[in-house]
Amino acid sequence: MSKAIALGVVLFNNSTHEVCRLVRAFTANRVPGDVRQEWFWWDNSGTDRLRRELEQTRPGQRYWWTGTNVGFSVAHNRLMREAFSRDECLWYVCVNPDALLHPRCLLELIQVAGREPRAGLVEARLFPDEHPKQYDPITLKTAWCSGCVLLVTRALYEAIGGFDENFFIYCEDVDLSWRAQAAGFKTLIAPAALVHHYAQGRPILKERELAVRRSAAYLANKYGATEFARRMLTEYQSLGGPSFELSKLSPKKAPHGSFQHLLRFSESRW
Repeated sequence: MSKAIALGVVLFNNSTHEVCRLVRAFTANRVPGDVRQEWFWWDNSGTDRLRRELEQTRPGQRYWWTGTNVGFSVAHNRLMREAFSRDECLWYVCVNPDALLHPRCLLELIQVAGREPRAGLVEARLFPDEHPKQYDPITLKTAWCSGCVLLVTRALYEAIGGFDENFFIYCEDVDLSWRAQAAGFKTLIAPAALVHHYAQGRPILKERELAVRRSAAYLANKYGATEFARRMLTEYQSLGGPSFELSKLSPKKAPHGSFQHLLRFSESRW
């Protein structure tokens, strides 16, 4: 049976330059000879101006646009559902549109996933500015996997589904990682799957700071960390965020010490 890896990208007011750069990175990436790349794009932008650019770069890729921003989690879940509806799709990779993948990135992700029978999530390694969270260089286990470039195995998706759609953006990758671990799957890093994330030097926007704290408050509430949830809500409100109520949930068990490390959710490597 043929195999496929689906690359899913959620766009939001991205430039043509960013999209074309990502397309070139996809095209340059190598995968095993029996694996086919499939490209899926969900556009949360106000217009579908990027549709024509994408149609000209490669025939057969799939593009959706609804004219409204449904958020990161909802958009990727819709793409994952579409991708995994095909029996040949074994992996779905969330790719940030401002990421630049090394030509061996996808190959390394697939190889790490293939070496571990209970692999659920495999993240690429940010380069040259790495994420400071811990990972084991031998077992490749990591406390949680970043959604910047993140491989989701078919086995994990069939077991627990995709992202919690209560997260509009931010912290959904932490939650998915913890749910994967709770279901007996491993969250791994592929150290040689390099990706450069064009996030450095961005202005600190109020909207981003509010979104981070709102999602962190929901995450903490979901896992019973009431003190951390209150702290995030206080910071959110001090930044002028509109009031909202946290849903009443039966708290789940979070990995030990997860909220002791604040918004890193993991002991730092340095």
